[in-house]
Amino acid sequence: MTAGLSAPDNVGDSIGCAPILYHYPMSPFSEKLRVAMGASGVLWRSVDVPAFPPRTDLSRFIGDYRRIPVLQIGAHFFCDTRLAYQALFAGKTDPTVLAPVDEDLRQWAETEVFFAVISSQRQMAVVRFLTRELGVKGLLRFMRDRMRMMREASVTVPSRTEAGAVLTRYIAVLSERLVTESFLSGTTPGYLDFCCYHPLWMAERVQRGLRMSWSRDVQDWLQRMEALPHGPPVSATESDVEAAIVAGQIDFTGWSVPSSWTVGEKVIVAPLDYGLDASSGELAAMSDERIVLRRKTSSGSLVYAHFPQVGFSVTRPDEDPGGR
Repeated sequence: MTAGLSAPDNVGDSIGCAPILYHYPMSPFSEKLRVAMGASGVLWRSVDVPAFPPRTDLSRFIGDYRRIPVLQIGAHFFCDTRLAYQALFAGKTDPTVLAPVDEDLRQWAETEVFFAVISSQRQMAVVRFLTRELGVKGLLRFMRDRMRMMREASVTVPSRTEAGAVLTRYIAVLSERLVTESFLSGTTPGYLDFCCYHPLWMAERVQRGLRMSWSRDVQDWLQRMEALPHGPPVSATESDVEAAIVAGQIDFTGWSVPSSWTVGEKVIVAPLDYGLDASSGELAAMSDERIVLRRKTSSGSLVYAHFPQVGFSVTRPDEDPGGR
């Protein structure tokens, strides 16, 4: 795989399979893909997974990587929403390439603003929301899981006061952008809209009516985004999942790795910021943009797990400090 190439040369040969999304209802990054697929008329299938590990329906294919959503197309599992969006909508140009000012806004929305949305909420509002979604036992398990996850994280979570200031500034920036256009991407919704929408979707889910304190331009944009279709999805059975993998068992071309690595060697891939659980497998490809692991299912089929290069580490087992 060469630098900048979005996928191995003939991965597209398997994209005749309907995409399968592994997600759970309250996941904001899942909402990003759900609304993107629905708005584009993509007929997708659904596998509901728990809001916290273990997720055996998914880990058997991709290992211990814990972030949700994951998108399956054939034998390929895209463990990042940007890579998933590229796989869904790539043509002659990369649909995720944005103008520099738009890319700055996207990164801000999906990093600092994302964590600010969580930190800015009143504790009781969060508890009520999680209880509605997960029940009391689920709430306790979810809180324990997220406390462990963030204890190991390298990101700095803002205080509630700091988070509130970030959210106020974010609304102001969006409002300014939406004065003359219906969507951040222009007259129709695009990648930037989906990326900037899901943090506010989450904020409104936790604290209903929160949008009433936001500008009218942002409220109207949110209403337009919410009106976009989401599917509806059809549940994917275990047979559907296996059939998609079997259909994707073709010889892929265009695989390559840097000279310091070897195709087929054992490696470990893990995020560097939060949700540090790692996945292991054979190195299938590596570029400036992505790392691809090849794994074998219990039935003997090959699957390919795609991870971003930026924000992730790739190590050999004897180099991994955690012994993962």
